[in-house]
Amino acid sequence: MGVTSQDVSVAPPVVAPTPRNTGLDRARAVAVIAMVMGHTLDAVLSDTARQSTGMLAYWSLRAITAPLFLFVAGWAFATTVQRTGVRGLPVWRRYLPRVGLLLLWGYVLRWPGWALEGLLAGRVEIWRHFLAFDALHGVAGALLIGSGVLSVVAGRGPRMAVMAGLALLFPWVSPWMRQVVAAGDWPLVLEQALVGRTSNFPLFPWSAYFFVGCVAGLGLAGVKRVPHWLILLGGGTGMLGAVSLWSGIVASRWGDVTLVCWRVGLLGVAAGCAMLLPARLDGWLGPVGRASLWVYVVHLPLAYGWSTFPGLGSRLGHSQTAPAALGLALAVLATSLVIALPAKTLYGRWRKRARPSAERAGALSPRPPVSE
Repeated sequence: MGVTSQDVSVAPPVVAPTPRNTGLDRARAVAVIAMVMGHTLDAVLSDTARQSTGMLAYWSLRAITAPLFLFVAGWAFATTVQRTGVRGLPVWRRYLPRVGLLLLWGYVLRWPGWALEGLLAGRVEIWRHFLAFDALHGVAGALLIGSGVLSVVAGRGPRMAVMAGLALLFPWVSPWMRQVVAAGDWPLVLEQALVGRTSNFPLFPWSAYFFVGCVAGLGLAGVKRVPHWLILLGGGTGMLGAVSLWSGIVASRWGDVTLVCWRVGLLGVAAGCAMLLPARLDGWLGPVGRASLWVYVVHLPLAYGWSTFPGLGSRLGHSQTAPAALGLALAVLATSLVIALPAKTLYGRWRKRARPSAERAGALSPRPPVSE
């Protein structure tokens, strides 16, 4: 029987979309909610209220909010790259715009409009404030490094090994990096990015949490029969136990590694608990987790102010009792969600309209096999 043109022109198979990792969305939502609540409480809570037993306990745990934010960012990044099977230059093309967006928002949020004359006059202390690395900068820098690594390393096993090595390397060499930068005449922007004197989250050692998130995302992607929350809880608990033993037998020069490992243990426990949240909350937590960048950007001006716009911190100062501060934190969270969720939706629609037709056509073709 002859072959007709109808026989040859076979439509490409439709690939079923991969279901979202709802556990990851829950963890991302918990991370950004904890960040909003923590920043608002820090901005308005009175000094007396900070000394209460409950607040002292909370403040001891609040130290993991930023690491959790970096951790889930790395988890989401590695999960997406592994699921799509993308490698080489397409990894760069996909994530370089995200790196630029994160850096843009990071520097916009630190814009010193209140000291513009000093900025233009080149005052070092103003430029240090403006160029300091915060959470968004830290995610951007780690994402840039991670994109470079995953663009050249294929396979889940090798990728996990390299990311684990980076997660250990960055805190390990942090003391040396601080000495090198302090002894040299480094450009201010590079100094602030690497070990910054006024940076809250310089790459050394803070990007380690992003790389640990990458390891978690890559590792969990291959686990089908064991609940992911159990792995995170078990791994976190084991890490806390190991660090408790380790810290008693090592010299102080391992302080950065010990602190990072301790926080990684807490991250595992926190992320595992977040994944255990009821599935009925996914309809609310899912959008919050996916809009975490937008929520983060919106809440900072509300809590701390921006440029010459006063936030709660400058309007009220450290004057609120614990119940009042908690109420304000919930109000900031609600306001941030009201602004951020529609903004995220509108931005997503704009990106779909702006996407080239060739890219839309390519999206209909089968995905490349996921490298294991």
